[in-house]
Amino acid sequence: MQGYRYSTDRRLPERDLHDLADLLAMQLHNLLGARVYRLPRADVVELIESYINDLTSEDQRTVGWMVWHLFQEAREMELNG
Repeated sequence: MQGYRYSTDRRLPERDLHDLADLLAMQLHNLLGARVYRLPRADVVELIESYINDLTSEDQRTVGWMVWHLFQEAREMELNG
């Protein structure tokens, strides 16, 4: 992130996108707890923006969606669990 492992002038491989989304989701969950499940996607994107601003625009959108979907899946698991 930010010029370290994930920065590139091209699209990231799918595995790296998943790894990055997982890391960001865990960091946000550790910070905000279960409240992250109720965040709209735009808020999730805003919270991770500074961590992904060195990615291509398309990768930024993809990671934002991936993180948001991880929270939605976790919420469903918690509700059904």
